[in-house]
Amino acid sequence: MTMFEHGEFPATSLLAAWLDRPVPASARDDGPAPRTSRAEAGGEGTQPPDDARRAESCELPPPGVEAVVDALTADRPDPEDVAHGLTVFAWERAATGDLTCVLDELDELWDVLEASAGAPLPREAARHRLVDAWVDAVAAERGSPGVDPLSGLHTVGYLYGRVQELDRLSGIEPMALVLLVMRWDPADGPWRRIARVLQAASALRSRVRPEATLSQVGTTMALALVPDDAQARVERIALTKAVETGELSTAHVRVDVFAVPDSRARLPELVTGLLGGANVDHQIKPPRFRRSGSGSLD
Repeated sequence: MTMFEHGEFPATSLLAAWLDRPVPASARDDGPAPRTSRAEAGGEGTQPPDDARRAESCELPPPGVEAVVDALTADRPDPEDVAHGLTVFAWERAATGDLTCVLDELDELWDVLEASAGAPLPREAARHRLVDAWVDAVAAERGSPGVDPLSGLHTVGYLYGRVQELDRLSGIEPMALVLLVMRWDPADGPWRRIARVLQAASALRSRVRPEATLSQVGTTMALALVPDDAQARVERIALTKAVETGELSTAHVRVDVFAVPDSRARLPELVTGLLGGANVDHQIKPPRFRRSGSGSLD
């Protein structure tokens, strides 16, 4: 059974589990033999029964994947059972996976279903259910002070406090800092808005240095607080490329770099203006002309 990496743990994908599903004997009477599960593979050189059972038990898909496959392989697949299976799958993957990866898994499986007998649940409805369940799982896991429960990024209030803390730790006031600002168009429906928030958060985590302070502002903007250095410009380019595919590819995402004002009291005004769509004028000088403080940006 094919394994895919989700976070630190390998996980069986939906498509791999579907292709490895046991096929009833009646389904093999006509036409070419379909693919069967490894548990049914026989013939010369196979393992003894006890060893085969142990190998099979080690390759059982995780419960969330199994719930989806079981619902789809029922004699008469019920859309509600499939939706329930997707809910279990989303809660399971939320702990170790990434929303983009999970949606890609669903699309891979639905491509196969739609090309054969058809899917009991329309693709858009399936994606909708998956995102809704993912949001519920993430909110339950991340409901802590200073953290946005939807994106898992810090709140903007935490970011303001972090700027003051960095100034104090560096011994340089004000420390040279910039904001990497991602802004995108509002989506038509609530679940698309949620998907964009989660995928923007994923892009920030994967393309910006780990010590950055990441923050979610409303449902159309996310920020990364980093030192004013050359790497910040590289990260801006990486973020711009990261949003060229997926849900955000149609959201007209803008990725900009803005200097954190030397007068820290003006920072909330800057963030509010950016959220409102303004291109607030805080000119960025090349890094060599600015102080470059040091210190963790957790």
